Amino acid sequence: MTTKLAVFALALFLSVPVLADTVKGRIKYISNKASTIQIDVKGKPAVVVRFDKSTQFKNVDGIKQLSPPDLIKVDFVPGKPASLISKIVFGLPEGVEIDIKQLLAILQNNEGPYLLGDARPKKKYLSGHIPSSVSTPVKDKENFLKKLPADKNQLLVFYCGGPTCPFTAKAVKIATEAGYTNVKGFQKGIPGWKKAKLPVHANRDWVSRNLDNHHVIIDVRPADQAAATHLPTAVSLPAESIVSMTEDFAKTQKPAQLSGVTDKRAPIILYAETHASRSALVSFKELRSWGYKNITILEGGLNAWKSEGLPLTSNQLASEIVYSKKLVKGAIAASEFLDLVKDPSSTVFVDVRTDAEIATQGALKDSLHIPLDSLESRISDLPKDKEIILYCENGIRAEMAYSTVTQAGLQARFLNETPRFTGQGEITIQ
Repeated sequence: MTTKLAVFALALFLSVPVLADTVKGRIKYISNKASTIQIDVKGKPAVVVRFDKSTQFKNVDGIKQLSPPDLIKVDFVPGKPASLISKIVFGLPEGVEIDIKQLLAILQNNEGPYLLGDARPKKKYLSGHIPSSVSTPVKDKENFLKKLPADKNQLLVFYCGGPTCPFTAKAVKIATEAGYTNVKGFQKGIPGWKKAKLPVHANRDWVSRNLDNHHVIIDVRPADQAAATHLPTAVSLPAESIVSMTEDFAKTQKPAQLSGVTDKRAPIILYAETHASRSALVSFKELRSWGYKNITILEGGLNAWKSEGLPLTSNQLASEIVYSKKLVKGAIAASEFLDLVKDPSSTVFVDVRTDAEIATQGALKDSLHIPLDSLESRISDLPKDKEIILYCENGIRAEMAYSTVTQAGLQARFLNETPRFTGQGEITIQ
């Protein structure tokens, strides 16, 4: 009788469907190679979900129309690909939204006074904003209104982090309710501006607080001028040299990149005499074409930097770029990773790249290969008594794997760097 009851209970358990789940948050990463998306959920651990050909999309035609930091809602059953991915879009009242051509016309035509307000939190504004904009964060309504002009008929244009960011709509609403009659919203925001490869400015005080090896500071003036007076930690790379490098990369068909900066998300700050100097604009355009996504130009350039008495030095230009990523939660330093490779007794290395990448790029000797899109179903293959060190091509899939592995209760870290493999199963990190 007991056996029959046990069998019945098991059958009943197996017949109960796994409940579907819904998660809402902002995209941190998308890996098309692994058909996987990582979502940052406010106040909770990141969620990693797969997608496939059966996944339906709402408000977009497919995964190619999504990118960080879009706000999305995902319906899925744990362990299976998402059934529905919905992009959450905040609309504007009719007649309020302007496109990038209209915004450029406002900035270039000088037909009258305007205020271009960045409605994001001030920290976001400082590290990169649309030229001529001022910080008007909407989270503090009282201070927001203080930033607005006395003339209620003056043109006001607000932007934020794109269509999935609510701050543009909030700024428009508050300003309109306060009696302003000519209020517009650039809903594509800073992501749309960057996608058009238009210049982005970095606040001078913010740059002065980030003169470290986690930020790449490049003086694009002629080398003799750069040597005479420059920002601390700056490297000299004249605009003419950058243009020549672009031509060389095209001729040799080699990947276009700065020496020492394989991470295309690295924060790069360029400067010349002013932010409108041809050398600054040309350098921005060229490096952006190389695929670097987080490039800014020093607002006001060196002239404004000098006038505010910010730090300067002479004849101390760095001979080469020394860049290191900030260690985010769960990341392992490159030096420690290489030390553990020499003595892996207490660890297991897990490679989450695809089979094709392993075949063409090589792999670390004795590492365990589990592609990211298979990891969820192969958690039981991972040891419970050793630390798991995850790596991939550039750190993105490794970080996704870190979320999956740690949420399964295992001890893990991930390499947020670009490794290179030799034919002998050895590894180096650029």
